Amino acid sequence: MKKYLFYLVSFAGLMASSQEISAPLKIGDEFEVNFTANSEYNSTDSGIVYSKEFRSNGSGYIKIYFENFDLNDNDFVRLYGANTNEEYIYSGTGKIVNRNQHTIDNFWSRTIFDDHIIVELHSQNGNQNHYGFDITKVAYGYPINKITGAFEINSQQLETLCGLNDRQQAACYDGTEIGRKSNAICRLVIGGASLCTGWLIGTEGHVMTNNHCIGNAVDASNTEFWFNYRNTDCIGTVADATHVVATSSTLIQTNDPLDFTLVELPVNPTTTYGYLSLASTPPALGERIYHPQHPGGVRNEIAVFTDTNPVNPDPDGYTVVTNAGAGGARVEYYHDTAGGSSGSPVLRYSDHLVIGLHNTGGCPNGAAGRSDEIINALGSIITNIDGAIDDPNPDSPRISFSSIPIESSEATDCDFQEITFNLRIALAPSANADVTINTSGTATEGDDFEIMGSNTITFSAGDSDDKQITLRIYNDSFVEGNEDFTLSLSLNANGGDANLDQNSSFTHTIMDDDFTPDIGSEASVMTEDFESGLSNWSVSGNGTTNFAIGDAAAASSDNWSANGNISNFIFVNDDACNCDMSDERLQYNSPLDLSNANSASLNFDIKYLDSNDQYASDAFVQTSIDNGSTWQNVGSEILTSSNWSSQSVDLSSVLGQSNVLISFHYNDLGNWAYAMALDNISVTTLGEATVQTEVNTSTNTNQFLLNGQGTMYAYDSITGGIMSSLTNNNNNDYYECSSVQVSTSGTGGMFFNGSSGSDLAMEKTYNIGVTTDNANGDVTVTFYFTEAEIAGWENAVSAAGGSYTRDVLYLNRKPRNGLQEIVPTTVGSYNGEVTLTANLTSLNGDYTFAPLKVLSSGDDNLINFSVYPNPTQDIINIQSLLDFDSVELYSITGKKINTIKNNDNMRSMQIDMSSLNIGIYFIKIQQSNNNLTSVLKIIKN
Repeated sequence: MKKYLFYLVSFAGLMASSQEISAPLKIGDEFEVNFTANSEYNSTDSGIVYSKEFRSNGSGYIKIYFENFDLNDNDFVRLYGANTNEEYIYSGTGKIVNRNQHTIDNFWSRTIFDDHIIVELHSQNGNQNHYGFDITKVAYGYPINKITGAFEINSQQLETLCGLNDRQQAACYDGTEIGRKSNAICRLVIGGASLCTGWLIGTEGHVMTNNHCIGNAVDASNTEFWFNYRNTDCIGTVADATHVVATSSTLIQTNDPLDFTLVELPVNPTTTYGYLSLASTPPALGERIYHPQHPGGVRNEIAVFTDTNPVNPDPDGYTVVTNAGAGGARVEYYHDTAGGSSGSPVLRYSDHLVIGLHNTGGCPNGAAGRSDEIINALGSIITNIDGAIDDPNPDSPRISFSSIPIESSEATDCDFQEITFNLRIALAPSANADVTINTSGTATEGDDFEIMGSNTITFSAGDSDDKQITLRIYNDSFVEGNEDFTLSLSLNANGGDANLDQNSSFTHTIMDDDFTPDIGSEASVMTEDFESGLSNWSVSGNGTTNFAIGDAAAASSDNWSANGNISNFIFVNDDACNCDMSDERLQYNSPLDLSNANSASLNFDIKYLDSNDQYASDAFVQTSIDNGSTWQNVGSEILTSSNWSSQSVDLSSVLGQSNVLISFHYNDLGNWAYAMALDNISVTTLGEATVQTEVNTSTNTNQFLLNGQGTMYAYDSITGGIMSSLTNNNNNDYYECSSVQVSTSGTGGMFFNGSSGSDLAMEKTYNIGVTTDNANGDVTVTFYFTEAEIAGWENAVSAAGGSYTRDVLYLNRKPRNGLQEIVPTTVGSYNGEVTLTANLTSLNGDYTFAPLKVLSSGDDNLINFSVYPNPTQDIINIQSLLDFDSVELYSITGKKINTIKNNDNMRSMQIDMSSLNIGIYFIKIQQSNNNLTSVLKIIKN
């Protein structure tokens, strides 16, 4: 039978009514221990006289609680992480707790972010009447992905979401007063394993939080204050550097009914992070507010909007006061909060003053401590702190960019991506502020990216509205490496007070996702969305229930919900059955061939909770190369995820294998472990691209933008087969949206343009389509063939009595409109196969490969030349795609009339026919270098 009691006790403080005060968020487990260094310290040894290790595999941090700390001068205790080498030193009579250098001998050590730490006592010559220390507690912190899980499973918890989660990263408000004010909040780590939010009040280094977070002097002296605990981007993927500003504080005053505590830090960080101020006037019903916080222990987020407000909804969706706290009631609002939000400030938008101290959840949630009541309770203590009351410390009209993604991955099609962001001014300027956006970097403006609209933006005098900017990133297929560009601001304040913020430039990297065929072609070797059931899967296990197909309604249970996926998925639900699920396996039955892959990854969507690790479970991706007889874990344990998310597992361990089975293995370790759901499973590989042999004129959808100079590779959109590489040698030539296709396939020969006998062209042909055709361009094109395709043509020629080989192959490009072009090819190799490379003047057309004699057979077959006007009265213009050396003029009877030498071997010539009689003539154009002759009929009128 499974143990439910521990879970109920652990969360008893959270399962109260929505009007009760919540408890600090539990982020770890504390354990009583009994170790002492006293006896070792009694010796006269020098060096490391005592050492103790603490380890908990997978924990997020470790903290140690010292008692009776007393060392001789020059002796010290060193704590350090075995993996991270993060270290801290304590000496004398313990931890310094205030600006007067007072120490305490019973204290929690600073957090060390490691799952294995070492405590060492370094001594010079023994204790000399000093005690040493005792270690009486150790705290092991949960990994960050475990902290929020159990707090998002029950809609009746005190600190909850009101509808959907409308909180946003603090970085979304960079450059605004909301964002600046949020810098003053801090994450509190109290004792060994509790978490709340605090904030700087006034200019002298004081912090305010809830009484239920820091309730006494001992708590105050054992609290860490983490500032800048935020992400740098608006989508919350890039963590900023956290600053642990203090590991202790001094209690000034605490108040249980109003649930506030005021402490003083041993340092004053307000010059770095700013400060907040209490409003002496109480809030009014319907006032717009906002709420910076550390919900669920995560990095700084702000509640600005809400999708739930049944009392007095704001038309723009802003959060507002729904109960102003009259008559001793709490201030209420419909904010999205979570465990860990306790102690955070609720600010009035109109003046950015704090109107309440958040302490309760539910919907509505609220603040028992209203600002004017807190001021009255503190009396002279708060009035003597500079800036603590009615000080909005307003900003200047500083101009900055809002949060912008630092990189984008270019696609390979003919489309583009657009990033929309804001240019912000914190306050309205006194005069028009003209801002110019300047560009620099390795990416080329106009080709790689473009600012849509004008690069100059004006904030008119009195205007504080954001200005929207659209940045367009053009997709391309050039194999060119990553490129970056920097946008920076310059300002003409026109004599006003506008200025530029430090966040007035940013660099964006365009990640090159294009590749050469020898490095790898991406292919999908399996996909599954479970909409058609389990036809290619098998499930097994010891439990009462095994993996099964279902939807959110079928998969959800009392303490776990699979909401967030409207399609079918596969799930296993320990919460619903509370049964033995020690060996549940979901296996894909078709072996995967990874023998030619350079890399491979298993990708899947997942929602997975294991009761905050209080009831441990494990889940791994496993592989087998012996038909399932043995299974091996791949990578580390699958991460828990309280919301549907995408994860990927590297399959490098089975590269080179041709018989790979994959499975998901779930083990509840005999505990109550909630559930796991999976969807959209796929395996993708990168390997040397095979040559495309099949006709794909109706199936290949790959398109690419061929603008400017560079090399790109054309692959089939389904098979990933390589077809061609195209190098544009002229930076000024633009072919726009282009595509390559295999038009005909085969490993033999075919007649071309009336040829016969052994005069055979290759059966395989290509087509290249472009939007814009440059008749006088400079491009190098390589086409890919298998050895079987080339050798098969040679064999067909030989069987017909001929002796042509691959070394005499020419390329014939025949556009639908315009001149056909015949050029020699150079034979190359690729991965045991064959390439044919040629230099061309353009790209559009059908491509045939054959000896020159086959391609140029037949009179009146004008190749590479344009002759105009025809008919003519006097002048004939000859325009060539290639250099030519002479033109011969014949009468209709075949008599040669004239030979004109092109001594400069140019590509154009004029012939004066004004003296000739009206009639029909022929011109013969000679191209000696390629042994090519073209004949055309001319009419003189």
